[in-house]
Order: sequence, then structure tokens, then C-alpha cells
Amino acid sequence: MDKKIVKILFIIITVIYIIIGGLLFINIQVLESPEIIIEIDVTEINSEEAVIHSEINIENTNSFDMSVKNLEMIITTKDGYEASNVKIEGGIIPANEKKTFTKEVKIAFAGHSPDVLTSKITGDVGMNILFIEKTIPLNMGVVTSLEKVINDFAAPIISATIEFVDMTAEKITLSSIINSYNPNSFEIYMKNITGEIITDTGKIVGDLNLPDANLLPKDSIEINTTGEILLEALNAEKIMLNIDGVAGAKIAGFEKDLAFGTEINLIVPDLEELIFSKDKPVQLSIKANNKLTLKGILTEINLEMINTYNVELTLRDTICRLYTVKNDELNLLGENTIDEELSVIPGETGNAFSEIIVPFSKIFTVNPTSEYMMVSVTAKLTIKGLDAAVYVELRGYTDFHILQ
Repeated sequence: MDKKIVKILFIIITVIYIIIGGLLFINIQVLESPEIIIEIDVTEINSEEAVIHSEINIENTNSFDMSVKNLEMIITTKDGYEASNVKIEGGIIPANEKKTFTKEVKIAFAGHSPDVLTSKITGDVGMNILFIEKTIPLNMGVVTSLEKVINDFAAPIISATIEFVDMTAEKITLSSIINSYNPNSFEIYMKNITGEIITDTGKIVGDLNLPDANLLPKDSIEINTTGEILLEALNAEKIMLNIDGVAGAKIAGFEKDLAFGTEINLIVPDLEELIFSKDKPVQLSIKANNKLTLKGILTEINLEMINTYNVELTLRDTICRLYTVKNDELNLLGENTIDEELSVIPGETGNAFSEIIVPFSKIFTVNPTSEYMMVSVTAKLTIKGLDAAVYVELRGYTDFHILQ
């Protein structure tokens, strides 16, 4: 080959290498790193998984197109557990423009704490000038905190209705409906539940039997249960039901427990409703016998109470009075107080006695046209041991023939 031709080819090749080297130098010098903003938000969380919406906003500040490829996002927990590994589709970003690359990522934490997540995003950013391609690696990390989501785990909202069903000598049987509402977007469970009934002095006077329960998201359940309360609780000015327990949640595969407590004020039952049953009425009666004596009229009064209940009943503050009646107007002749309480055990009959003497000096003041004599017995009826009582009055009438 002619030496001249060889020399020319050598010069051409040298020039080409110089041009390529120059282009590579220019490539390296003029390629500006893109501006990248990464946004990661938790859009949904339930018992099994969390859904994270990721946005990678890339702005190409170069005067030539830029390519983004091989995007990958790896999400790990604080203890290094890899919760998710996903590919994100890339693309071309025109010169001086922005583009957003998005991905919905589902994560299950498999028992690892999700309070702090690290999202590592890798990929390649490149450009093409003529036939030369230049790429630079993309490697960024973002720390996401789910602590607020976890701390927003709310305890169940609890309400109760209590019915006083039956009484024994010491206790009242309770029937209750406990309503529990789950305000969370994930299923929760309740365990180790106690239901103590206490008075305003802090004394425990009863309890409810409460089973464990599961609650679906944004749902409520009713728990039917029973319990007991001491009769002495009815002496209290205020009765409260304290429900305590542990609410547990499975948040995207991670379990968390939260202690909860609820205080519910109970209405002290009306003693009148407890005593005066429609099915088993308390039987009270009085018998009066009038006699003429040297001192005046002697009225013997026998008060009888038949206890049809299964608790001991008591009459106290008993006062016997004797009246004459004329056109529904009462004229008091005399009265006497029974100091001792009359207590009757279940199924038995009890009696109390009293006498009223009306002196002749009083009798002479009585309107001779009076129609009747009336015996009135007033007393406070209650369950033995209770302070609250029902005020009752019994009346018995007889004609006025003893004075005629």
C-alpha cells in the first residue's frame, strides 16, 4: 500500500479519536444531574398490608433529552427486614421538562415494626449525543415514619345497658348488653376484659362476665353478658361500671396492643320497682279491734306482712294513727309509734302490734255524726340492710257503732 495513503488513514483515525474524546469530554462536562423530588405517602392500611403511594418527580435541566431506566425501590424496616422490592417503569424526559414516575406499593411487615421505613431508590439517568450515550447512576434514600399511623390506633368505643333482673338475700343478678365500636380502618380484638362495678367510695360491689371479642373495621358488635351486684351497692349515691382490657390490632401484619378503660355511670335502680313486683306483690294488712275500757277506747292494731320475695324485707319508722271520718274529713283521735323494725325473711309472715288509747275527754269532742273510724299505718318498706326505702300507708275502716 502506498505510504501516502497509509499516512492519510492514520491521520483520519487520529482525528476521529480526537473528536470522540472531545465529545466524551463535552458529554461529561455538560450533563447536569436532574433535580429529583421523592414523595411517599401511606394511602391505606389494614390488617394484612399497607399501601404506599410513591412519586418520583424528575426535572431535566439539560438542553437535551434524558432517559430514566432501571428504577427500583426497596423498602426496609428499622431492623433491616425487606418489606418490599418493586420495579418502577422509566421513560424519556424531554429537555427542560419534568416527569413523574409513580408506583403503588403493597407492604406486609410480617411482625416487624413499621414505625420507621427506609425507601432506597436506584436507577440510571442517561443522555444521547450523536451516537454516544452517557449514563450516571441514581441512588437515593428516603426515610418514612409510620409512627403517627400506629399511634393513631384508637381503642374501641364502649357503651352498656344494664338491667337488674333478680334479687337474692345478698345480691342482685344483672343482665347487660355491651356495645363495642371499632373506629379504626383495620380489625382489632379485645382480650383480658374485666367489668368491675364500684361505688363512689371506690368499693367493688359487683362484676360482669366479659368474653374476648373481635371487631371488624368501622364496625360494632353487641356482647350479651350477665353479672352480679351486692345489695349494699344500692346505698351508694353513685355506681360506676369500669370496663378495662387490652385492645390488639394487626396493622399490615404487625401486631400492636393498647390498654383501654371505660367508665360508665349506672343508674341506681328505683327501689319501688324492685320491691313492688307485678308478679309477686308484697302483702301487707292491718287488723284493728276496738274496746271500751275505764280509760277510754282501746284500739288494738295488728300489722301483718307476708314476704313473697327471696330477700329479707323490713318495715321501719312505723306509726299507727286513729281517725274519725266525716265527709272525707279526718279528725285525729290518737297515735302510737312502733319503735322496733319488722323484718321478715323470704316466704315467711311477720307481725307487729300497737295500741292506741283515746281518753273519754277526747271522745266527747268527736262529731257524733262521724261515719267511720279509720286506722292508718305508715312505714318505710325496704330490703334489709339498705338505707333507701319506699314510703307506704295502709288504711283500715270500721263503723262508728262503738260510740253510738
